[in-house]
Amino acid sequence: MSEHEGHLFIVHGRIESVIHDAALVPVDQAYDFNSIWTPLVGGRPPLPLQWKERGYGRIKPAPDRVWAVSIGNGLDRYEDVLDRIIGALQRIELRRDAYPPKRGPGTLPLVAVPVIGIGRGGFGGDRGSVLRMLVEGLTRAARELRLDVVLVSPDPAVFAAAQYARRRLTVKLPPRLETLARELGTAARSGQLAVLMGAGVSAAAGLPSWHGLLEQLERDAGITYPDPTRLPNAIDRAELIERHDKTRFQKRVAETVTGVHHPSLLHALLASLDCHEVVTTNYDTLYEQAVRATDREIKAVMPWNSAHGAARWILKLHGDVEHVRQIVLTRRHMVRYDAANRPSAAVLQSLLLTKRLLAVGVSMTDDNVIRLAHEVQAYRDEHQQGAHGTFGTVLDTDGDDIRASLWAGQLDWVKLEAESGVPGRRAQELFLDRVADHAARDSSWLLDQRFEGLLDRDEDRRLAAEVRDLYQRIPHSPGDKWTPLVQRLEELGASSGDLIRAPRVEGQRDFR
Repeated sequence: MSEHEGHLFIVHGRIESVIHDAALVPVDQAYDFNSIWTPLVGGRPPLPLQWKERGYGRIKPAPDRVWAVSIGNGLDRYEDVLDRIIGALQRIELRRDAYPPKRGPGTLPLVAVPVIGIGRGGFGGDRGSVLRMLVEGLTRAARELRLDVVLVSPDPAVFAAAQYARRRLTVKLPPRLETLARELGTAARSGQLAVLMGAGVSAAAGLPSWHGLLEQLERDAGITYPDPTRLPNAIDRAELIERHDKTRFQKRVAETVTGVHHPSLLHALLASLDCHEVVTTNYDTLYEQAVRATDREIKAVMPWNSAHGAARWILKLHGDVEHVRQIVLTRRHMVRYDAANRPSAAVLQSLLLTKRLLAVGVSMTDDNVIRLAHEVQAYRDEHQQGAHGTFGTVLDTDGDDIRASLWAGQLDWVKLEAESGVPGRRAQELFLDRVADHAARDSSWLLDQRFEGLLDRDEDRRLAAEVRDLYQRIPHSPGDKWTPLVQRLEELGASSGDLIRAPRVEGQRDFR
């Protein structure tokens, strides 16, 4: 891991589902953009400078820093498309001063890139080779140009195939972090990982931290303190703010939080894990947005919806922007919390006892979370469960030695900066990217002939062809004894062969 070397991230989602400093989008020979890019490029933008010579360029004006890459002009080789993509990245690197990282100190500019060329670009029949070349090219460019690049796709097969293509190129983490990333990824893949998200995840999207939120509310209310070095604790500060404007306090909190509309890279990486149980102290809906960008749904937002039968749910411990009157921030709210929300608290405690919990963006200073965790530890001690190890993992970006000592034996406290040599926030992103790699569970690309270019060995290609042939010979009648095998082979992509030369449809999903 290096703080100076760029990195290729891969997430399941869409460009607009992750905050970025610049983005590349494809456009055809006639300079007609697919309608899915309208939020990024606006209406019909003018041609960039030197468009005909380069085949790429920055779009002006545009709602964001967007660079167009032409996939037309008679390009027969994907290498030529890749040259244009790399050329755009080089121009972005030359304009580095114009792209201060939105993710904050210790990070590099982040460029979002879809899988260009597999839709109307004409290379959809050879997705495996496209992904191999694209991943290799983006990895090399990120390292050489000192840019972070995030490759995004809403298609689960393309996302999983891109992860596979990257594995041979990945620089592993330091040994303990690599082992931990593999353990957490394995737990996610088997459905045994739950996530606890705190303010640090949303702060990476531009929302204020807990203390930053209080400072903003204090400024709005005109509250000052005689000695700024001797402030009350956070709970008392919130109580004073509420007393200043009791009727509108919670609404003002919600208004402050709703000012950010794009999830952070952390949100996108966590959504890529596809954990079915998530708990958060945050009020925003950014994680839900990141999940929807994967074409999955969170079926229940607790405590307002029942999670019965829901494949995925999120528990908002302290309320959210859509339920303003239930936002928890002050001492009065905390005192009333147990009586009003004990069942919700029990849900978190159940996860601590039954799942592997990953805490991200959490400082373990929240009074409610601390109390609930201590009750779980007391239960474990009473029933001699301590020998089973810790009940969760905390990713610490600040190097908090005191809290690490306080939670020793209960939480695996990972001081990311000390263990990686990389600034904490960036180390957190790099670590979660490795967890997501190990967690990738979709194999629907494996028997899909369009991805054959990812299979390096003749033996693997021959075996895949034999299994596809077997799929064609097995009876496909509903309810037949072979139905379970048919379904499993279809999950591995055996039924996708008919799509290899299918005509492309305007707006089809794989254009991203």
